[in-house]
Amino acid sequence: MNAAKALRVLMFGFLIAVLAIGLLPFLVIYNWSELYGLSEVDNSYSPLTFLQKYMK
Repeated sequence: MNAAKALRVLMFGFLIAVLAIGLLPFLVIYNWSELYGLSEVDNSYSPLTFLQKYMK
């Protein structure tokens, strides 16, 4: 393995690591919402629901 291939593999690994660390807070919040049952709450105040009612 030459230096260019090693550098390419390291950069790919760093990219995957940065993406994983960047998504971690969103996964934690999603897990907490599932744990406390917040995902089953009526979501009638979301902008998407408002637009669906508005467009009918």
